[in-house]
Amino acid sequence: MTKIKYGILLSVLCLISGQSFAEGRRYKIELIVFSQQSATNEVFDQYQSQIQWPQALQALDVYSAAGKSLTGIWRRLQASSEYRPLVHVAWVQRIGANRLGTAVRIHNAGRGIDGFFRVQRGNLLHLIADFEYQPEGDLIYHLKEKRRFKLNEIHYLDHPQFGVIVRVSPY
Repeated sequence: MTKIKYGILLSVLCLISGQSFAEGRRYKIELIVFSQQSATNEVFDQYQSQIQWPQALQALDVYSAAGKSLTGIWRRLQASSEYRPLVHVAWVQRIGANRLGTAVRIHNAGRGIDGFFRVQRGNLLHLIADFEYQPEGDLIYHLKEKRRFKLNEIHYLDHPQFGVIVRVSPY
């Protein structure tokens, strides 16, 4: 009888610790997507989407909105003749230890932006971005990157036609 009670108690403790492990830490993720007028001799001949969509994908509105700390950068992009800001979003997301966070879709059809962003949390933190920009016509510009990062740092993901500025902070 006591072995059964200990077994039940152990099962309950494992369930509770498993839930808190799965819940993970909360992070504020903020990103800005913008187009840029960079001179380049690269040839872009992509006419179909090449985004490698993950199986688990969430819409941005599923997550709670967070205050934006990169508004100064957004305003500088707006004031510049070389850049055109397209999307500025911030959200809070839980990411478990040694887990790949759920991919969040960033989509603004009116501005020609589609793609996703996610964080991988392990011994090191990685950001994973896969975006496409289709300003006009059929030509599509693709930016795909996985990069190690530190919390609270601002990262710039670069493509000759558009860019992404990202900041991930503990929440």
